[in-house]
Amino acid sequence: MDDASTIPKFVVDLSLPPENRYNHIIPHFRDSVTECNLPSLFDELLENIAGPRYGKALATVARYTLRRVHSAEETAELAGISRAIGIPMHILVAFNVLLDLLLGCTSGGVRTLFTGATGKSTRILHFRTLDWGMEQLRQIIVELDFVRFTGGPVIATTVTYLGYVGVLTGVRKGLSMSLNFRPYHAQETDWQRFSFRWNQAMVVLGYRQSISSTLRKFLLDPSSDPGQQSEKPQEINTISPDSVSDQYVENILTRLSTSNSTAAYLIFCQPNRIYIVEKDHKSASIRESDSFLTAYNHDVKDEEDPSRLQEAVAALAEGEDATGMADLVGLSLTRKDHLQRHWRKRVRACQRRYKQRGDVVTMSDVIGFLEHEEISNPETHYAVIMDPEEGKVIWRRQYEVESESGSEDLSSISEGM
Repeated sequence: MDDASTIPKFVVDLSLPPENRYNHIIPHFRDSVTECNLPSLFDELLENIAGPRYGKALATVARYTLRRVHSAEETAELAGISRAIGIPMHILVAFNVLLDLLLGCTSGGVRTLFTGATGKSTRILHFRTLDWGMEQLRQIIVELDFVRFTGGPVIATTVTYLGYVGVLTGVRKGLSMSLNFRPYHAQETDWQRFSFRWNQAMVVLGYRQSISSTLRKFLLDPSSDPGQQSEKPQEINTISPDSVSDQYVENILTRLSTSNSTAAYLIFCQPNRIYIVEKDHKSASIRESDSFLTAYNHDVKDEEDPSRLQEAVAALAEGEDATGMADLVGLSLTRKDHLQRHWRKRVRACQRRYKQRGDVVTMSDVIGFLEHEEISNPETHYAVIMDPEEGKVIWRRQYEVESESGSEDLSSISEGM
């Protein structure tokens, strides 16, 4: 493993039995997992979700009910991790089905200018911070390169936590994706409220797929690899001659618009297009742009009526809020306003310097967006920039807990374009 201050990076070989895919990674994290204390974190999460009164009872019930996730392949991966690292299976299952409900983040895409020997070109970069208050998890952040066979080319990359097998942040050639927490869901009627909670229960018990598992399917689907044939052409599987096709992405958006899931903000970037999906339980609204588009932890309508967001913040703050979500959601509009102003300022500077007519910024500008204190904050675990054209994470920064002096122990790595 690299220097402990950097995000460690490993290869996951999908040709291996699922139970064995993480065996080579576990030894590097034994001390970190012990210090992280996932069982204690699980108890905190349950108390945050259900309150102290019911949290302990749920923890007892979970030992007997949380035995699997929806995907047999992902369940087998978790079983292998559980045996190798000595963490009870129900803890890992809970980690995988609850984590994506509690992430405050900034995500988006921006058209970026590149200069080289052949001249100037532009393409979309996908930027992302992952924020929440569970400090223990900073110790098990990992970057994973997926290959289909030993020694094969990297077909996708994720930045995640060890033991989390869904996708929170990922990229493959032609498509990048990230997931943000959404504090709302349809609840105008008793049926809507019941249906949403029923779906959550089915996900937790492994009878339905979590939203992060769905993103994993989109990211690792072999039928959208070059040269791969689809066994079920009527589904989202679409053959692409070069990378992910436009039709594949359109089919993803169509599926998300009608499928059952938890509420979330989903961000997808292609080399020349950005999509943001405000996902509700059974529906979705989709925005798109070819220059700049962002998602935080509020709906678009909150920008006209902030009182709705403040009601959501008050509801989140009713408990102990161990995840820090109330503060993160409460500052969502502030993050939006700051980044929008900063982007416009850098667009004007780029137009003057590089004689550009379109709305573009530079790579250093995108890094500056993420490094600003209004965007990367004390709750930020990591920040990344992904290039969907190349299918790579091209910049990443891991944040550690601020010291008493206020300084941060962090590291950043960028790859040449």
